[in-house]
Amino acid sequence: MKKSQNFIKRENQNFILELIQNNDLITRPKLASLANMSPTTVSRIVAFLIEEGLIKETNQYTTGVGRKATYLALNPDSLISIGVELDESLVRYGVFDFLGEAIVTEETEKGIGESPESLVKTMHEVITRLIHENQIDRSKITGVCVGLPGLVNHKNGNVIKSAQLVWEDVPLLQMLEEQLPFPIHIDNELNLKAYAEQLFIKNNTSHSTVVIGFGSGVGSALMIGDQIYRGYLNSAGEIGHTIVDPNGMLCTCGNSGCLQTYIAERFLVQEASKKSDAQSLHDISSAAEEGYKWAQRILNRAITYASITVNNCVCMNNPDRVILTGKMIEQFPHIGNRILQESRDKIWSPLNASTSIEISQLGEKGVIWGAGMYSQKEYINHLNTNKELI
Repeated sequence: MKKSQNFIKRENQNFILELIQNNDLITRPKLASLANMSPTTVSRIVAFLIEEGLIKETNQYTTGVGRKATYLALNPDSLISIGVELDESLVRYGVFDFLGEAIVTEETEKGIGESPESLVKTMHEVITRLIHENQIDRSKITGVCVGLPGLVNHKNGNVIKSAQLVWEDVPLLQMLEEQLPFPIHIDNELNLKAYAEQLFIKNNTSHSTVVIGFGSGVGSALMIGDQIYRGYLNSAGEIGHTIVDPNGMLCTCGNSGCLQTYIAERFLVQEASKKSDAQSLHDISSAAEEGYKWAQRILNRAITYASITVNNCVCMNNPDRVILTGKMIEQFPHIGNRILQESRDKIWSPLNASTSIEISQLGEKGVIWGAGMYSQKEYINHLNTNKELI
């Protein structure tokens, strides 16, 4: 019973915090009205949040005849978090305040197949330097959250398999904990980007959102409300390894004809090497624009399979919102727009009107922002673990 009561109290606390976040400036009576809670309950929660430094009272403003109203707002300097994205050839870092504003971001190159030990050492050096250079108060850091492609056990922080990083059975959380004195979280990059997308639109009424990534691999993530749908092994959304042609190209996973072999950059380059010396998606795109038929055929096929992917995700998950992201979308707008258009044309007609399809507005910062905000969420969820709840 006590555990159940504590859970309810924690949910109420988080709901009040979310209302303050979404409404910028808000009074206690307005909070009570929106939350459908008693003024006494709201006042107790607000007092606790002020005591913890998460929110603050602003200057008083006259609201009309009679008493002045005291407004509440988030305290941007109360929490600081660090988000990291590991990709095939780069690492992105972001340091964020409680409002989600970036204090600093940085991008560094990494070697293809770089060892976990080498990368963890570099991450430690970069994070330590960013904290020092930007005079970050270490006591306010809620943690470091790392997003990466592949199958990740988010509970123990082990990377089960990442084809893009060429990693398998890597205890990444443990390795980082030995280097950094902060709570560490490890998760799939698209899960974190989906979380960021859900946060991006204030007062978002979306019931479910699917984020689909097209780039160095192909994957998806599903948000139901404000929760990431993970599946049993946190592998929900690994659509890149669904088989579309058992006699197709050999995939890095060992199977043949996986969906990503028709869309992901490395496989497009592999196909292009039969006709040219193309080394990247940029080379293929440029050749297509110059009129080379082989390049146009490769891109046309990739766009077709990408749009089929969108339709399949809509049919399987029935979301009301689909967001397209990844290198192919964000760095090549003409390709992204074609995928967007063909996806709209291919959606199964009974679901067409109920599903919106759009291109991510977060771009390349989506993963590090989602990682930073997720770290803050985990901190808040455990804020009362060792103290008496309000």
